Amino acid sequence: MASLQIVLSWTLEDISNENLYKVHSVYPSSYFVRVEKIPESFQSVEHYLGSFVYPLLEETRAQLYSSMDMLHRLPYAKAVAFDETKPHGEKVYQVQVDYWMNRFNDKSKQPYKTFPGDIMILVNAKPETFSDLERTGRSWSFLSVSCIAENEKMDDSSSTTEDGNGNDSYSKSSTNFKAKSSKGFELDMQMKTSLFVVFLGNLTTNKKDLEDIAYIMGRKFHKRKIFTFHSRLERIYLIAAEYNRSSGVNLLAFVLMVKGNCITCPEENCCRSDEKLVKSLSSNMNESQTSAVVACLHMMHCKSRDALELIWGPPGTGKTKANATLLVSLLKMNYRTLVCAPTNVAITEVASQVLKIVTESKSMFCSLGDILLFGNTEELKVGSDVKDVFLEYRVQRLAECLGPDGWNHCFPSMISLLERWVSQYRVFLESELIREQQEQSCGTNIKEEIIEKFKPFLDYMRERFASTVKQLRKCIWIFCTHLPQSFILDQNFLNMTTLTVLLDSFEALLFEEICSCHEVIDGSTDLFVNNSSLLSAGSDCVSILRTLLGSLEKLTFPNFRSKEAITQFCFQRASLIFSTASSSFQLHLMKIEPLAVLVIDEAAQLKECESIIPLQLPGIKHAVLFGDEWQLPATISEEASFGRSLFQRLSALNHSRHLLNTQYRMHPSISSFPNANFYHNQILDASNVKRKSYEKRYLPGSMFGSYSFINVVGGREEKDDDGHSLKNMVEVALVVKILQNLYKAWHETKAKLSIGVVSPYFAQVVAIQEKVGKKYDYINGFRVKVKTIDGFQDVSLVKAMLEIKKELDQFDDLLTADSMLFSNSKWKSHVFLYPFLNFVDT
Repeated sequence: MASLQIVLSWTLEDISNENLYKVHSVYPSSYFVRVEKIPESFQSVEHYLGSFVYPLLEETRAQLYSSMDMLHRLPYAKAVAFDETKPHGEKVYQVQVDYWMNRFNDKSKQPYKTFPGDIMILVNAKPETFSDLERTGRSWSFLSVSCIAENEKMDDSSSTTEDGNGNDSYSKSSTNFKAKSSKGFELDMQMKTSLFVVFLGNLTTNKKDLEDIAYIMGRKFHKRKIFTFHSRLERIYLIAAEYNRSSGVNLLAFVLMVKGNCITCPEENCCRSDEKLVKSLSSNMNESQTSAVVACLHMMHCKSRDALELIWGPPGTGKTKANATLLVSLLKMNYRTLVCAPTNVAITEVASQVLKIVTESKSMFCSLGDILLFGNTEELKVGSDVKDVFLEYRVQRLAECLGPDGWNHCFPSMISLLERWVSQYRVFLESELIREQQEQSCGTNIKEEIIEKFKPFLDYMRERFASTVKQLRKCIWIFCTHLPQSFILDQNFLNMTTLTVLLDSFEALLFEEICSCHEVIDGSTDLFVNNSSLLSAGSDCVSILRTLLGSLEKLTFPNFRSKEAITQFCFQRASLIFSTASSSFQLHLMKIEPLAVLVIDEAAQLKECESIIPLQLPGIKHAVLFGDEWQLPATISEEASFGRSLFQRLSALNHSRHLLNTQYRMHPSISSFPNANFYHNQILDASNVKRKSYEKRYLPGSMFGSYSFINVVGGREEKDDDGHSLKNMVEVALVVKILQNLYKAWHETKAKLSIGVVSPYFAQVVAIQEKVGKKYDYINGFRVKVKTIDGFQDVSLVKAMLEIKKELDQFDDLLTADSMLFSNSKWKSHVFLYPFLNFVDT
């Protein structure tokens, strides 16, 4: 792939060259592209798409150089096998290492694990620094992991032990993977020189962004294979020019033009019906939430053009609830919708909220077949709240239900059992008799004596029914849950619900009512056959089973043997699809009915180049972006505005937005600052945060209010071993002491308390983590998180301790629009800032 070939072609000089893409020739001696600030408006689609290419490459280069500047701290392993795969000459190798060291190097609770997309460096001696690679006699090569051996994909966390330095002292299984190399390499087992691999980072997202843009530029032209062009970028621009000439007006063009809202649509009766639907789904939304959702639904009725809406949701204003209500409304209105978010955490949270609304009013079965969540299984960390809509789980369940032991087996089996229970019992007795006689050494036994040893009729019937109905109920649940009601048809869905009730009734009669009959217990079938209640219940079950069997046989199901066929079926039938923005690219390659609406959650944290991918899906006519441009953006090259989101750019161009104006999370004394400085005092405090009970005071003394500014003197900033980050051990001691005091105060009340300690310095975070250790890890109701600022995405806290350095101008930076302290606030009642120097005078 093109971007991978570019990365693999870089030399050490290229990686360390900050000006590598500052001036770059695309057309020799005629045209230059510079990594400059991406504009707010664009001349064409060609200009728009092309503006992201070199900033993306520059970000990739910077990430690699940052990793290679501290090689001694990165995960590494010794190669024990390194064999080129066929066809030879492609520089693709099967790599096996003994075990990984430094797997816990970032002090994360999760050890390093190899994934496809990992970029490693292969070197003939263990490097400590970047300069080690430049030494005479050193040979090195980049490796890009393409796939992992099947036996390596399982979780190996239980097979490793950790020494005092955070290394793995032993691993039961070595890592085995296939990788593309930038150079030809050989491992001579006879030589004393060893090969080492060092993990640098995972570039999957950056690589996909670049190739997705290239693919979108060229997907309409002669089916050309965009993924096969070589390391230079000329074709990207040539294809972009052709795309600009040939493509029609679509939502991407609308994004460039930023039209105003249509004043002729929709009709008044549509407005009223939209509002009625929204209120029926969530009666506890405030007026601003309801108005925003209704405005988005109004947009759907506009037939004259493509359209886009922005929902501005500051922290704690119920953005996710409004989003979930909108999505359920679109689902009920039969709009095929794609929902994207920048992270796996964000997309699963939205999916979870949607499922709460969809399932809350359902008593028995809830059809979820038209809702689908897809993505990487390990990265999504799918929980029980969203498991039923996760693609891989759904494919497994449908394959099970459509297979030989599925519905086509258990439906006829139950019919046969209920219609011929006596004859089946007699067949059972005969077969058991034959088996028993064959096992006897002599044939003089009396038949009746043998039969008395066998299972009584009632026990036989109960056992057969229990085993048959278990699989039948499972198939009914799978059908009703994992297939859209529109596919299995309303009458079939109703019949399955009715059948479940009838089976429960029959089971109750079978296991309770007749169990007191002496004749039945003794084994007689006569009274059982003459039991009118049981016969009637069984007859009703058979009637519906036959109706369902005949109706289901007319439906076209995918081949249960083909995972791909079932996967394609799930995508074709889903009308509400959830994925991260990067994963949405897979939809470009699928033959499915066109989607109509795109909804992006946390849109302000999604780089605009990542938004392009879902925006260009065929059929997308409308888009809704939920976000807040003041919240923490993606970590990128700010010099080029590469991290700017589409939400932020459109807001800067004064595109109309719907503000969610009531916050339900922060104490008013905390919310007042961001409200005044970022939101022009437009945000109201909800009644729940203004209650006296919402104000907490965990430590005695007037200084420990909602805000506490603590001046720490006598400390000294010192650099870590790499010289890249700062720490102050006096401040570390202060944090530890405050945590100890908070724990003592909590221990008296046992009220649930979550605390976040935030520092802009990685070295400071590590120092605090080492001092705190695991002391608070397993205490129910008392939670402590210590992270850098950007590590607190999607974390809700009651208390926060934030380190700032006035002497390093960090307090000024803290109060800028791009700061996370207030703009991404998820703490509720207290903020401690330390050290704090002359706050009143600044």
